[in-house]
Amino acid sequence: MSPSPAIRTRNIRRAFESRKGFLFNEVVRTEALKGVDLEVDPGEIFGLLGPNGAGKTTLTKILSTLLIPTEGTAEVLGLDVVRDAARLRPQIGLVLGGERGLYNRVNARENLRYFADLYGVPTAERSRRIEEVLERVGLADAADRRVEEYSRGMKQKLHIARGILHRPVMLFLDEPTIGLDPKSARETRKLVRSLVADGVTIFLTTHYMFEAEELCQRIAVLSRGRIVAKDTVQGLRRLVGGDRTLEVEGYGFEDAEVNALRQLPGVSRLKYEEFGPRTRYTLRVRTTELTPPAIQASLSGHPELAIRERRTSLEDIYLDLVEEEAA
Repeated sequence: MSPSPAIRTRNIRRAFESRKGFLFNEVVRTEALKGVDLEVDPGEIFGLLGPNGAGKTTLTKILSTLLIPTEGTAEVLGLDVVRDAARLRPQIGLVLGGERGLYNRVNARENLRYFADLYGVPTAERSRRIEEVLERVGLADAADRRVEEYSRGMKQKLHIARGILHRPVMLFLDEPTIGLDPKSARETRKLVRSLVADGVTIFLTTHYMFEAEELCQRIAVLSRGRIVAKDTVQGLRRLVGGDRTLEVEGYGFEDAEVNALRQLPGVSRLKYEEFGPRTRYTLRVRTTELTPPAIQASLSGHPELAIRERRTSLEDIYLDLVEEEAA
């Protein structure tokens, strides 16, 4: 029998109301989430992608008991996020990152001592647990420095240390590497993978496609408050039209030539971008039978063609799905 999902949501909706007008008597209702259904397996890194304003942070805050949904139900670790919030909170960690949430005028060890008391870590275990997480995130040598002296990458490590201090079963990471330099971001991704090896389930939101592709077993794309796709990266490639992407760039294409491109064997999707007088056509291809020479032959009137072949990336998939939803 398969284990129960670590996260299960059914028709989650969340609306926010604000007032505008000269006397603020006009109520404006904005739906941030519009019926989200989602399941996350225990022990996986599940990625949530979406543009700004799609509802990623709203969903994360609902799952971590910081917001109450307007409609629908959500369970984390088998507990309802509304009815069972008090029982659930000791089992989850939340890392929102950024500059907030840390006390800059004291050192890292004192920050963690405060949060250990807040999270109910037993006094007898507190010091040992603090030293463990400082070592885990690579801050042991800087633990006595005031946080205001830390780099952004060091602060992000301290956020993660705070999030795992009470040994949560589920960890929510909201943009954990945003604004970090490449070395700090790589160290953070390595740390995330090591947590999964310890049995922690991770729910990750990110804007970085390569990061999601590197870390996540499965990914959901959220757009305008709705899940528009969810699968493995390979499954998402099939959804948008294939593993292969061919880019054809040149001048002065006729409609008949574009239609001919669309009819070539294996082409499942065609889109274009204009760069001044040049036009680039991007073809998603399901099969291996279509080759650059075959494209060149079908556009023989364009000797200046530039044709590039590459594997369909997660960024390609994401843009296809989000643009399709916006159309």
